[in-house]
Amino acid sequence: MDNHDKERLFAWLDLNRDWMIQRLQEVLRIPSVKDVSQPNAPFGIEIRRALDYTLNLCAEMGFTVHDDEGYAGHAEFGQGDEMVASLGHLDVVPAGDGWHFGPFEAEISDGYIYARGSSDDKGPIYAALYGAKSLMESGLPISRRIRIIFGGDEESGFECVDHYWNISQNERPRYAFTPDSSFPLTYAEKGIANVTIKLPLANSSDNTPTDSDGLQLVSFCGGNRPNMVPDLAAARLSARPEILLEAATQLQRYWDHNVSAELKMGEILIRAIGKSAHGSTPLEGDSAIVRLARALKAVLPAQNHSWLDFIIRSSLADGFGLGVARTCPVTGPLSCNLGVAALESRALKLTYNIRYPVHQDAAELLKAIAAGIELVHAAIVEHHDMAPLFIPLDQEPVKTLLKAYREETGDTQSLPETMGGGTYARATPNAVAFGATFPGGSDGPPHQPDERFSVDTLLRSARIFARALYELAR
Repeated sequence: MDNHDKERLFAWLDLNRDWMIQRLQEVLRIPSVKDVSQPNAPFGIEIRRALDYTLNLCAEMGFTVHDDEGYAGHAEFGQGDEMVASLGHLDVVPAGDGWHFGPFEAEISDGYIYARGSSDDKGPIYAALYGAKSLMESGLPISRRIRIIFGGDEESGFECVDHYWNISQNERPRYAFTPDSSFPLTYAEKGIANVTIKLPLANSSDNTPTDSDGLQLVSFCGGNRPNMVPDLAAARLSARPEILLEAATQLQRYWDHNVSAELKMGEILIRAIGKSAHGSTPLEGDSAIVRLARALKAVLPAQNHSWLDFIIRSSLADGFGLGVARTCPVTGPLSCNLGVAALESRALKLTYNIRYPVHQDAAELLKAIAAGIELVHAAIVEHHDMAPLFIPLDQEPVKTLLKAYREETGDTQSLPETMGGGTYARATPNAVAFGATFPGGSDGPPHQPDERFSVDTLLRSARIFARALYELAR
């Protein structure tokens, strides 16, 4: 691409810097967390609002827009029998606690926009939208149509793209990328299995929630989503007043200052605080569920320790506690996150988010878990699986995307990566994750407090996306 064509390609981006930032801030202020399904809003009113805002904006920008019954939507321009696409999502995980900035205020500080969803994934998909708009305005010749697709359920199970591709039967792209990772690009993603097991606490000699003096487990809960390291967990115990007072005294002396106890209405309420992180990187977080289990071991008698020990053991990040520690040369070791725990009808329901290597078989994984948990009288009650993604580096669209990144940035040293996170690329033919964070950058971290996306990243990645879309559509 010569200098004249580059000037044409990036002219709109150079002229609309402030406008682009303001539009991104506006969509970030919509708390688009999944909620109760409503008519024409399958993932709740706030995700519907974010989709409406985005599609209206795209129409104002001159794109042809399509609403896929609230599940997803897209903006398109150009001519041609084939199209290339960029896919991103407008839904976000719950904000959680520990923020220094309002999670839905989109405040700018020191060059960063702070908000839930700023880096995962509203900021990146808006950068792709802006890149597409700049290509549209450039008038450079392309032979394939450009489509930007916005999903509404990426964080909770991909129902959005399942509806978009398989139920609505929308056209499949010739090539595609999702700006939901990092540069240079991600060519392999681990498989993702959400596995829920039921661990009985009653009707078993070694799994009982009461002691001989009447101390009883009333509730146990923690976590918001399987793909988040739980940052809060709580349990309630009931007993005679003198037993509760003794337990409260023990907990006040307990070594972990992230655990608190409060006597209230004939019960003791125990809270544990951890640190949230993305479910694909559990070692970056600190599980509140594990902290709570350890604290309960300090006050509950020995006959309760088997199920508490199981919680602690099964939370090991390498999956060893579930009997599924695995690795492969492409994506490295498996990771395991106990994301949600809840006491229901004298049994604990525990949901694990497991990211397994590309050479691992999901059926074998489930078989290994089932065999291991049988020893504690537990059983798998629900599971969902998304197969791994692996596109070799010498295939398209990897070659073209990598070339666009290197020529635009001058970075010839950074290597393509693999990851444990899951993106729309695995649900789309001929697609990989491409951007939007840069090597050595400090955007994100996703799913944690004070998530942020730099203005510089927004502007630089929009240029790379414009270049990539042009190269794929030529």
